[in-house]
Amino acid sequence: MRTRALKIAVAQIDPVVGAFEANVKKIKEAYQRACTKQARLLLTPEMAVCGYPPHDLVERPEIFDRNENAIEELLLLTKGKGCALAVGHVSPSPFEFGRAAQNVVTILENGRRVFRQAKSLLPTYDVFDEARYFEPARSIQTWTCDGLKIATAICEDLWANDPNLGRQIYEKNPVDCFRDLKPDMLLSLSASPFEWGKRERREELHSDIARALGIPLIYVNQVGATDEILFDGGSFAFNSAGKLAGRLPFFKNSFGVLEVSGGEVLWDSPSDEGREDESPPEIELLYRALLTGIREYFARTGFKTAVIGLSGGIDSAVVAVLAAQALGPQNVLGVAMPSQYSSPHSLEDAEQMAKILGIRFEVRPIKFMYSVASRELVDGQGQLAAIAQENLQSRLRGLILMTLSNHFNSLVLTTGNKSELATGYCTLYGDMCGALAPIGDVYKTRVYELARFINKNLKNPQTGISAIPERVLTKAPSAELRPNQTDQDSLPPYDQLDGMLLEYLEKRVPVSDVIAKFGAASSEIIRKVEINEFKRRQGAPVLKVSPKAFGLGRRYPIAKTWKI
Repeated sequence: MRTRALKIAVAQIDPVVGAFEANVKKIKEAYQRACTKQARLLLTPEMAVCGYPPHDLVERPEIFDRNENAIEELLLLTKGKGCALAVGHVSPSPFEFGRAAQNVVTILENGRRVFRQAKSLLPTYDVFDEARYFEPARSIQTWTCDGLKIATAICEDLWANDPNLGRQIYEKNPVDCFRDLKPDMLLSLSASPFEWGKRERREELHSDIARALGIPLIYVNQVGATDEILFDGGSFAFNSAGKLAGRLPFFKNSFGVLEVSGGEVLWDSPSDEGREDESPPEIELLYRALLTGIREYFARTGFKTAVIGLSGGIDSAVVAVLAAQALGPQNVLGVAMPSQYSSPHSLEDAEQMAKILGIRFEVRPIKFMYSVASRELVDGQGQLAAIAQENLQSRLRGLILMTLSNHFNSLVLTTGNKSELATGYCTLYGDMCGALAPIGDVYKTRVYELARFINKNLKNPQTGISAIPERVLTKAPSAELRPNQTDQDSLPPYDQLDGMLLEYLEKRVPVSDVIAKFGAASSEIIRKVEINEFKRRQGAPVLKVSPKAFGLGRRYPIAKTWKI
């Protein structure tokens, strides 16, 4: 291994899909900082030029021209400078057959393209579908910088041994190629999504690679969000022994400079953004992830204000806190919509929460609307069926929220959790109405954990009052659609229910094993999961925070005959 030192800057930025000019501006700003720090090389995330994942935008004919124009602009930036630039982008495939595009990293130096490497492993599981658009690399090469031999990977290229895949899904592992090439260091440009527990797995995987190859590994990840996919950053470096040399913050645009010398990696003194060498607890990362998802979804769709149905329950309380923190309390409207079945404390708790958070608050009773609608709908033939009566209340609330969102040019945030979405314990065109489901991938038991985290860390500095009233955490959850109703009239206790759902949905355990572990009641729960696919397909996008969220990464048929 050569021992010459190389100073490398890492730009942990938030590229926006399709925002070529804005993305190039962020890269330019990072490059200027790298030059000021006298770095020899700047790393940017995977597809930093066009944003990740671009999905079917890759099939637009303009995509190549816009990427090429951006690269030409960045080439001019590097002319006459001593800092090279590693930039991720979409590029036309050089091959006659196969997909038309490649996911590549290009090294720009002094106005020239000195190296190009396409991504080798194209993930086609969960939310990923890269083989739909991209042609994989047909060879892996290295490049030289100041006499040092450098290998370059793109995200999935280093994930072939991910234990969560369950089996080897790739015939070849690029790490084996790197071993044969004997580089002095390995770079990885990534757009790796967040999920609960992934931070530790990601770092262990890359630590193992650095140690196995006996070379330093420098990894840059993007931050931000694209639709339901959240990116946590946490860029890092390992030395040749696989020891963590430093890490950038999670869910924050950051910039870091490090020096690679032989097998060692030394970070400069912490940058303005600071380092995050101690990893936060998972519940804090979840909280940051949900804030990022809400903030970015609104920013990238051009909306500024949110409307939330504030029922006085735990789910709407947590979503209200998240919205107020992500968008600012002045940009959130909480709406209480009591009926004849609503308890007095529900309205009290909703109003108290709104005051604590400083959000706008309105009360819009549905009793009169419900009376008129139910009378008109039966047309004098008798009462509506019980389930129709309950769902009518929910749909009237959805009508109010959607009308207010139109009136105020706002987006409605739905407040359903994963336990409810899984079992269909929600009303299509009712409480499922909205533009985004922030906690739709958070089980009910974890919603309570999140609420406790919020109350521990978010208190009014003057009064010391917690964000969520204690009664909201302790009272029995209820939809309040009929007298004395509780969730456990229809569902098992949430600690049991969530255990069943975790086994079936995320661990994909056979039905027989779930029943053996949780008893016969789990068979009915699994049946509910299966028959309610039609609801979820029509629901709002769910922020993905687990290994298997409802939405893009879980594609189950609706019209099916599937024996449980």
